[in-house]
Amino acid sequence: MVQTLSTQERIGYLDLIRVVAIYMVTMIHVRFAFDLNADVATQFYVTFLRPSVPFFIMISGALLLPIKYDTRTFFKKRFTRVLVPFLIWSIAYVFLPAPSKINFGGIENALTLSNLNPIIKSLLMIPVNFTWVNVHFWFMYTIIGLYLFMPVISPWIEKVSKRGIEAFLLVWLVTTILFYAQIWFPQIHGVCDWNEFGMLYNFGGYLGYLVLGYYLRKYNTLAIFKSVGLGLFLLVVGGYFTYKGLFFSLFHADQMTWIAVEAQKVEFFINNLSVNVVMMSAGLFMILQKISLKGIASKVIEELSKFSYAIFLVHYIINIWILHYIGKGEGIGVNSWLGQPLLALLVFIISYLIVKLLSFLPKSKYLIG
Repeated sequence: MVQTLSTQERIGYLDLIRVVAIYMVTMIHVRFAFDLNADVATQFYVTFLRPSVPFFIMISGALLLPIKYDTRTFFKKRFTRVLVPFLIWSIAYVFLPAPSKINFGGIENALTLSNLNPIIKSLLMIPVNFTWVNVHFWFMYTIIGLYLFMPVISPWIEKVSKRGIEAFLLVWLVTTILFYAQIWFPQIHGVCDWNEFGMLYNFGGYLGYLVLGYYLRKYNTLAIFKSVGLGLFLLVVGGYFTYKGLFFSLFHADQMTWIAVEAQKVEFFINNLSVNVVMMSAGLFMILQKISLKGIASKVIEELSKFSYAIFLVHYIINIWILHYIGKGEGIGVNSWLGQPLLALLVFIISYLIVKLLSFLPKSKYLIG
């Protein structure tokens, strides 16, 4: 999403994965027009849209590792394309007109509890975290942090063997399984009230997706049928457990006594860093990796991929307006199996048209990356 390739460097399947990922994100955000608790279709979509965020990080790993520039040049290129548009749109979201009042939100802190004007609070919060004004930007703080770490792991990536990367990914995979250990052991591997950094802490997190993306690009040399077959197996098995977990958390939240915060219960089993979502993300990546588009389809995907970051930046405000007039936040009166993807497609197309127009402005790279 936040990578831009020159014409000479374009990799077709990565363009495709990027476009699929941004459309997935759009579908996730329009689901608020549907009833997640009662609608099987919405539950299904929420389940199989989970690879969207992992995809963005895997693409970054596939494209940027190992780093081909010195550290200063790398940061200059990344943050000019990513950080500046992010900051501009973070500020813009504070002032963009919305169909109804959007309250400054987020986890309570010194700013949220103050008596400052909501606009001032939102602006001051930007260097720290997202707010309900731009809640979809939570991901940006994660990817920027990964960029900061890339120069550290790049020398290792450049020299390590395939087996070395597999060993790292295996340990990382264990951390995604231990995610569920908190059901029985809230504190495990050295974690306690005065220490949250357990034995495998430094192997966990989104860094694993970064390495996984690099690994699949370099080492997935499986024939198309084997790659698609294995990918389909991972997607279906991971999707099954993700769906079952979502269903359980929606209708049996009272049994999830290992979580104190009610709002976290719905997403416990669909967490991006759970083993089932890792399986889905790797599986779907391996399937899309073997798709080779030609002709007009290839050109369309390349065009959409080029503006994918900008679509991400602007789509949320479009989504808010569309849901206000069509969804009303209470369902759109359309079969959910069709309604959710069609509503997402509408938001996606409008967002693309807006960023395409913005691209004609002078210095547009500072707006759209």
